[in-house]
Amino acid sequence: MYFAMKHAMSLRGLIAALLVAASGPSLAESAYIAQVGPKIAGPVPAIVSRPGPVAPAAPYAPRPMSFVPTPETAAPARNGNYAQTIQVGNSNAVFQAQVGGSNISNVGVWGGKNNDVGVFQGGHDLSNVNLINTQGLSVAVLQPPGSAPMNVLIARLPNGGLLIKK
Repeated sequence: MYFAMKHAMSLRGLIAALLVAASGPSLAESAYIAQVGPKIAGPVPAIVSRPGPVAPAAPYAPRPMSFVPTPETAAPARNGNYAQTIQVGNSNAVFQAQVGGSNISNVGVWGGKNNDVGVFQGGHDLSNVNLINTQGLSVAVLQPPGSAPMNVLIARLPNGGLLIKK
């Protein structure tokens, strides 16, 4: 038994040694594709130059982008309506409707989630509504023509309380 195991292990070692010796050294291929063989047969073509000077390539310059103002960045027109919305958060919805002239409405939702804000103005009205860190609130601002300005801040405090500042 001992002789058979010793003979089998030496036979395995011999086979492994033969396989390594037969494979020879491995050579890696180049990562580049050869465009021209190492030996060129025949004459080398001369480089033909174009008549006249060749202009250098222009340096890269980004092409100008046209700026299309959005409601958040548009300047209010004189005696016109102006609605501005800034939303930072998830799944918030803001709707602003203005009728008549000289309406200004600013709505900000900061860090909130699932809030709904509606601003309805009839004319010559001003409203500023800001929701900070709130969740699931529905706020409606209804201003008939000539109403007093509305400035509202609603914020969720760290202790869980709700701050409503008018």
